[in-house]
Amino acid sequence: MLFVPRPPVLSAELFYMDHDPVTDQFVGPTGPLVLSGEIIPGDADRLLSKILDDENRFLAQNEILLASDGGDVAEALRIAKLVQSLYTRIVVMPLTGRCVSACFFIYAAATQREADGERLLGINRPYRVAAEGSTSPTAEGIAEGGALTPVRAFLQENAVPGYLVDEMLRRASDDAYWLSTDDEKNLGYRSPSFDRYLRAKCAWDDKIEREVYAGARPVDALKPMLKCRERVTQEAARKVLDAAAKEKLRRNAWKG
Repeated sequence: MLFVPRPPVLSAELFYMDHDPVTDQFVGPTGPLVLSGEIIPGDADRLLSKILDDENRFLAQNEILLASDGGDVAEALRIAKLVQSLYTRIVVMPLTGRCVSACFFIYAAATQREADGERLLGINRPYRVAAEGSTSPTAEGIAEGGALTPVRAFLQENAVPGYLVDEMLRRASDDAYWLSTDDEKNLGYRSPSFDRYLRAKCAWDDKIEREVYAGARPVDALKPMLKCRERVTQEAARKVLDAAAKEKLRRNAWKG
């Protein structure tokens, strides 16, 4: 079979949203960061550099609006681990775009995540981008042998329900399964590891949270836990970014 190389792709776009996506009102320099487009090798480093350019601006929201039809799974896993280490909230919404294929790994790994609408989260068998100069197809689904091992392990580590893992891996890379509202609930809006973290650091009480959102308790009952959550996650994120900034300086000095 004749192989026709894929045209070069641009890296994912990274920009701060200065308008509220719902009201279109200007919100100034405090809008969330948007990651949009196909994920290619190097995007994790580009995302980290964008955050480090103005970490105070990023951490003021510590949120990424995610919109991608997928791309390289290995790079998506790197991005996923970064946003997880920063306790970054991931949001997928109709006005910015859907999150499909490799993009789902970023969503699934986030400690806090939300999809605001239907047919926004799609899963299928991810692919790897071939190395530069390779003559092999770049969009082959990774369906055999050890190639699936890190994918399965990552999904299991992040408590993705087994039936969704099976659904993902049985689908061709051009055939998405769209998560329903029930699927999103089964996945959860906070990761199990983050729930454990909040209980340990902030004495988080799920019952109080449910009762506040149900109107059975005043909002003030939840405020101490929310303040604690913001404090501990900000402290942890700054430590990660400080270490990343030092490593970046070290690499630059070595190159110089």
